[in-house]
Amino acid sequence: MGGVNAPPDLDTSGHRKSLIMASIKSDVPHISQSRLMLPHLREIGIVVGAYFIYMYSRALVFSDFQGTALANARRVIDFEKSTGFFWEPVWQSWAIESAKSLVIFFNWAYIVTFFPIVLTASIVLYFTNRARYKYYRNVVLLSFLIALVGFMLFPLAPPRMIAEHFVDTINIFGPSGYASREFTNYYNAYAAMPSLHFGWTVMFGIIFLGTNSRLVKVFGVVYPIMTLFAITITGNHFIMDAIGGGLLIMASFLAMELGFRRRFFVPVILSKARAKPGEV
Repeated sequence: MGGVNAPPDLDTSGHRKSLIMASIKSDVPHISQSRLMLPHLREIGIVVGAYFIYMYSRALVFSDFQGTALANARRVIDFEKSTGFFWEPVWQSWAIESAKSLVIFFNWAYIVTFFPIVLTASIVLYFTNRARYKYYRNVVLLSFLIALVGFMLFPLAPPRMIAEHFVDTINIFGPSGYASREFTNYYNAYAAMPSLHFGWTVMFGIIFLGTNSRLVKVFGVVYPIMTLFAITITGNHFIMDAIGGGLLIMASFLAMELGFRRRFFVPVILSKARAKPGEV
Protein backbone atom coordinates (compact mmCIF):
# COMPACT_ATOMS: atom_id res chain seq x y z
CA MET A 1 0.00 0.00 0.00
CA GLY A 2 1.50 3.32 -1.06
CA GLY A 3 0.96 6.77 0.46
CA VAL A 4 -2.68 7.67 0.90
CA ASN A 5 -3.78 11.04 -0.45
CA ALA A 6 -5.99 13.22 1.78
CA PRO A 7 -9.66 13.24 0.79
CA PRO A 8 -10.59 16.16 -1.47
CA ASP A 9 -13.03 17.66 1.09
CA LEU A 10 -10.38 17.77 3.84
CA ASP A 11 -7.86 19.36 1.47
CA THR A 12 -10.37 22.05 0.48
CA SER A 13 -11.22 22.73 4.13
CA GLY A 14 -7.57 23.16 5.04
CA HIS A 15 -7.04 25.50 2.12
CA ARG A 16 -10.05 27.59 3.19
CA LYS A 17 -8.73 27.88 6.75
CA SER A 18 -5.35 29.04 5.55
CA LEU A 19 -7.02 31.70 3.41
CA ILE A 20 -9.08 32.94 6.38
CA MET A 21 -5.99 33.08 8.62
CA ALA A 22 -4.05 34.97 5.94
CA SER A 23 -6.93 37.42 5.61
CA ILE A 24 -7.06 37.99 9.39
CA LYS A 25 -3.32 38.54 9.56
CA SER A 26 -3.49 41.07 6.74
CA ASP A 27 -6.35 42.94 8.43
CA VAL A 28 -4.84 43.10 11.95
CA PRO A 29 -2.04 45.58 11.08
CA HIS A 30 -4.56 47.75 9.24
CA ILE A 31 -6.93 47.80 12.25
CA SER A 32 -4.15 48.44 14.75
CA GLN A 33 -2.75 51.30 12.65
CA SER A 34 -6.22 52.87 12.42
CA ARG A 35 -6.64 52.68 16.17
CA LEU A 36 -3.21 54.21 16.68
CA MET A 37 -4.14 57.12 14.43
CA LEU A 38 -7.45 57.87 16.17
CA PRO A 39 -5.98 59.85 19.13
CA HIS A 40 -3.87 61.95 16.76
CA LEU A 41 -6.83 62.64 14.46
CA ARG A 42 -8.99 63.54 17.47
CA GLU A 43 -6.49 66.17 18.64
CA ILE A 44 -6.29 67.63 15.14
CA GLY A 45 -10.10 67.66 15.00
CA ILE A 46 -10.27 69.58 18.29
CA VAL A 47 -7.90 72.25 16.98
CA VAL A 48 -9.67 72.59 13.63
CA GLY A 49 -13.11 72.63 15.27
CA ALA A 50 -12.04 75.28 17.78
CA TYR A 51 -10.69 77.46 14.97
CA PHE A 52 -13.95 77.35 13.00
CA ILE A 53 -16.00 78.09 16.14
CA TYR A 54 -13.69 81.04 16.83
CA MET A 55 -14.11 82.38 13.30
CA TYR A 56 -17.87 81.89 12.80
CA SER A 57 -19.18 82.92 16.22
CA ARG A 58 -17.91 86.50 16.08
CA ALA A 59 -21.05 88.14 14.67
CA LEU A 60 -23.72 86.11 16.46
CA VAL A 61 -24.65 88.78 19.03
CA PHE A 62 -24.15 92.19 17.39
CA SER A 63 -25.21 93.09 13.87
CA ASP A 64 -22.83 96.08 13.76
CA PHE A 65 -19.91 94.04 15.05
CA GLN A 66 -17.20 96.46 13.90
CA GLY A 67 -18.94 99.59 15.23
CA THR A 68 -19.52 97.94 18.60
CA ALA A 69 -15.86 96.85 18.76
CA LEU A 70 -14.61 100.39 18.07
CA ALA A 71 -16.96 101.86 20.67
CA ASN A 72 -15.75 99.31 23.23
CA ALA A 73 -12.13 100.22 22.45
CA ARG A 74 -12.84 103.84 23.38
CA ARG A 75 -14.50 102.63 26.59
CA VAL A 76 -11.34 100.71 27.50
CA ILE A 77 -9.22 103.81 26.78
CA ASP A 78 -11.47 105.92 29.03
CA PHE A 79 -11.25 103.29 31.78
CA GLU A 80 -7.45 103.08 31.59
CA LYS A 81 -7.21 106.89 31.65
CA SER A 82 -9.45 107.10 34.71
CA THR A 83 -7.42 104.47 36.56
CA GLY A 84 -4.08 106.00 35.57
CA PHE A 85 -2.43 103.29 33.47
CA PHE A 86 -3.05 104.33 29.90
CA TRP A 87 0.64 103.72 29.19
CA GLU A 88 0.51 102.02 25.77
CA PRO A 89 0.78 105.22 23.63
CA VAL A 90 3.79 106.38 25.67
CA TRP A 91 5.55 103.02 25.23
CA GLN A 92 4.79 102.98 21.53
CA SER A 93 5.84 106.58 20.91
CA TRP A 94 9.14 106.12 22.72
CA ALA A 95 9.90 102.93 20.77
CA ILE A 96 9.09 104.50 17.38
CA GLU A 97 11.08 107.70 18.06
CA SER A 98 14.06 106.21 19.89
CA ALA A 99 14.43 102.57 18.87
CA LYS A 100 12.85 101.62 15.54
CA SER A 101 14.87 98.40 15.50
CA LEU A 102 13.14 97.48 18.76
CA VAL A 103 9.76 98.13 17.14
CA ILE A 104 10.65 95.80 14.26
CA PHE A 105 11.83 93.21 16.77
CA PHE A 106 8.50 93.35 18.62
CA ASN A 107 6.62 93.19 15.31
CA TRP A 108 8.32 89.90 14.50
CA ALA A 109 8.14 88.70 18.11
CA TYR A 110 4.36 89.25 18.06
CA ILE A 111 4.07 86.93 15.06
CA VAL A 112 6.76 84.27 15.35
CA THR A 113 6.86 83.75 19.12
CA PHE A 114 3.23 82.76 19.50
CA PHE A 115 1.80 80.08 17.21
CA PRO A 116 5.18 78.57 16.24
CA ILE A 117 6.20 78.20 19.90
CA VAL A 118 2.73 77.09 21.01
CA LEU A 119 2.50 74.44 18.28
CA THR A 120 6.08 73.20 18.74
CA ALA A 121 5.80 72.98 22.53
CA SER A 122 2.41 71.26 22.25
CA ILE A 123 3.70 68.64 19.81
CA VAL A 124 6.79 67.94 21.97
CA LEU A 125 4.63 67.62 25.10
CA TYR A 126 2.13 65.43 23.24
CA PHE A 127 4.74 62.85 22.28
CA THR A 128 6.83 63.01 25.47
CA ASN A 129 4.26 63.30 28.26
CA ARG A 130 0.70 62.58 27.15
CA ALA A 131 -0.81 63.06 30.63
CA ARG A 132 0.65 66.55 31.04
CA TYR A 133 -0.35 67.40 27.50
CA LYS A 134 -3.99 66.48 28.16
CA TYR A 135 -4.02 68.52 31.36
CA TYR A 136 -2.72 71.68 29.67
CA ARG A 137 -4.87 71.05 26.61
CA ASN A 138 -7.93 71.07 28.86
CA VAL A 139 -6.75 74.31 30.48
CA VAL A 140 -6.43 75.85 27.00
CA LEU A 141 -9.86 74.59 25.90
CA LEU A 142 -11.52 75.87 29.07
CA SER A 143 -9.92 79.30 28.69
CA PHE A 144 -10.86 79.32 25.01
CA LEU A 145 -14.54 78.60 25.70
CA ILE A 146 -14.72 81.34 28.34
CA ALA A 147 -12.89 83.78 26.07
CA LEU A 148 -15.23 82.94 23.20
CA VAL A 149 -18.17 84.22 25.25
CA GLY A 150 -16.19 87.39 25.93
CA PHE A 151 -15.42 87.86 22.23
CA MET A 152 -19.12 87.62 21.36
CA LEU A 153 -20.48 89.78 24.20
CA PHE A 154 -17.67 92.33 24.25
CA PRO A 155 -16.06 92.61 20.81
CA LEU A 156 -13.05 94.89 21.10
CA ALA A 157 -11.07 96.58 18.37
CA PRO A 158 -7.29 96.52 18.85
CA PRO A 159 -5.57 99.82 19.77
CA ARG A 160 -3.98 100.11 16.30
CA MET A 161 -7.45 100.90 14.91
CA ILE A 162 -7.76 104.01 17.11
CA ALA A 163 -5.62 106.32 14.98
CA GLU A 164 -5.76 109.34 17.32
CA HIS A 165 -3.77 107.46 19.97
CA PHE A 166 -1.93 104.59 18.26
CA VAL A 167 0.12 103.56 15.25
CA ASP A 168 -0.20 100.25 13.41
CA THR A 169 3.50 99.39 13.61
CA ILE A 170 3.23 96.14 11.64
CA ASN A 171 1.51 97.97 8.79
CA ILE A 172 4.22 100.66 8.73
CA PHE A 173 7.40 98.73 9.53
CA GLY A 174 6.39 95.23 8.39
CA PRO A 175 6.19 92.37 7.85
CA SER A 176 3.74 93.67 5.27
CA GLY A 177 2.19 90.28 4.55
CA TYR A 178 0.77 89.99 8.06
CA ALA A 179 -0.88 93.41 7.77
CA SER A 180 -2.51 92.67 4.42
CA ARG A 181 -6.29 92.55 4.08
CA GLU A 182 -6.10 89.00 2.75
CA PHE A 183 -4.49 87.79 5.96
CA THR A 184 -7.15 89.42 8.16
CA ASN A 185 -9.69 86.98 6.71
CA TYR A 186 -8.06 84.20 8.74
CA TYR A 187 -8.44 85.68 12.21
CA ASN A 188 -10.90 87.72 14.25
CA ALA A 189 -9.39 91.20 14.55
CA TYR A 190 -11.98 92.15 17.20
CA ALA A 191 -11.19 89.34 19.64
CA ALA A 192 -8.86 91.43 21.80
CA MET A 193 -10.44 90.99 25.26
CA PRO A 194 -9.30 88.84 26.97
CA SER A 195 -5.93 88.42 25.28
CA LEU A 196 -5.43 84.70 24.68
CA HIS A 197 -2.12 85.69 23.12
CA PHE A 198 -0.88 86.83 26.52
CA GLY A 199 -2.83 84.30 28.63
CA TRP A 200 -1.56 81.25 26.78
CA THR A 201 1.96 82.70 26.81
CA VAL A 202 1.75 82.83 30.59
CA MET A 203 0.63 79.20 30.63
CA PHE A 204 3.54 78.11 28.45
CA GLY A 205 5.85 80.16 30.65
CA ILE A 206 4.62 78.03 33.57
CA ILE A 207 5.27 74.88 31.54
CA PHE A 208 8.82 76.02 30.73
CA LEU A 209 9.45 76.80 34.40
CA GLY A 210 8.63 73.16 35.19
CA THR A 211 11.44 71.78 33.02
CA ASN A 212 14.90 70.72 34.18
CA SER A 213 16.74 73.08 31.83
CA ARG A 214 17.91 76.35 33.38
CA LEU A 215 17.90 78.04 29.98
CA VAL A 216 14.30 77.00 29.33
CA LYS A 217 13.31 78.21 32.82
CA VAL A 218 14.81 81.62 32.08
CA PHE A 219 12.86 81.70 28.82
CA GLY A 220 9.72 80.83 30.82
CA VAL A 221 10.14 84.15 32.68
CA VAL A 222 11.26 86.25 29.71
CA TYR A 223 8.59 84.91 27.33
CA PRO A 224 5.46 86.42 28.98
CA ILE A 225 7.24 89.74 29.69
CA MET A 226 8.40 90.02 26.08
CA THR A 227 4.89 89.14 24.89
CA LEU A 228 3.34 91.88 27.05
CA PHE A 229 5.51 94.54 25.37
CA ALA A 230 5.05 92.94 21.94
CA ILE A 231 1.24 93.01 22.06
CA THR A 232 1.08 96.59 23.39
CA ILE A 233 3.89 98.30 21.44
CA THR A 234 2.57 96.85 18.16
CA GLY A 235 -0.87 98.24 19.01
CA ASN A 236 -2.60 94.86 18.99
CA HIS A 237 -3.76 94.80 22.61
CA PHE A 238 -4.48 97.09 25.53
CA ILE A 239 -2.93 96.49 28.94
CA MET A 240 -6.44 95.59 30.11
CA ASP A 241 -6.53 92.81 27.51
CA ALA A 242 -3.36 91.34 29.00
CA ILE A 243 -4.77 91.61 32.52
CA GLY A 244 -7.93 89.86 31.32
CA GLY A 245 -5.87 87.11 29.65
CA GLY A 246 -3.76 86.58 32.77
CA LEU A 247 -6.82 86.37 35.03
CA LEU A 248 -8.51 84.02 32.57
CA ILE A 249 -5.63 81.53 32.51
CA MET A 250 -5.40 81.65 36.33
CA ALA A 251 -9.13 80.97 36.61
CA SER A 252 -8.82 78.08 34.13
CA PHE A 253 -5.98 76.54 36.14
CA LEU A 254 -8.03 76.95 39.34
CA ALA A 255 -11.08 75.33 37.74
CA MET A 256 -8.98 72.41 36.50
CA GLU A 257 -7.33 71.87 39.87
CA LEU A 258 -10.38 72.25 42.10
CA GLY A 259 -13.23 71.30 39.83
CA PHE A 260 -11.77 68.44 37.78
CA ARG A 261 -8.44 67.17 39.06
CA ARG A 262 -9.22 67.19 42.79
CA ARG A 263 -12.98 66.81 42.35
CA PHE A 264 -13.52 69.71 44.74
CA PHE A 265 -17.13 70.31 43.65
CA VAL A 266 -18.10 66.65 43.28
CA PRO A 267 -18.98 65.96 46.97
CA VAL A 268 -21.30 68.99 47.04
CA ILE A 269 -23.00 68.00 43.79
CA LEU A 270 -23.39 64.38 44.91
CA SER A 271 -24.77 65.34 48.31
CA LYS A 272 -27.43 67.54 46.67
CA ALA A 273 -28.24 64.82 44.15
CA ARG A 274 -28.69 62.19 46.88
CA ALA A 275 -30.70 64.40 49.20
CA LYS A 276 -34.44 63.96 49.38
CA PRO A 277 -36.59 66.72 47.84
CA GLY A 278 -37.71 67.95 51.25
CA GLU A 279 -34.16 68.12 52.59
CA VAL A 280 -32.76 70.45 49.94
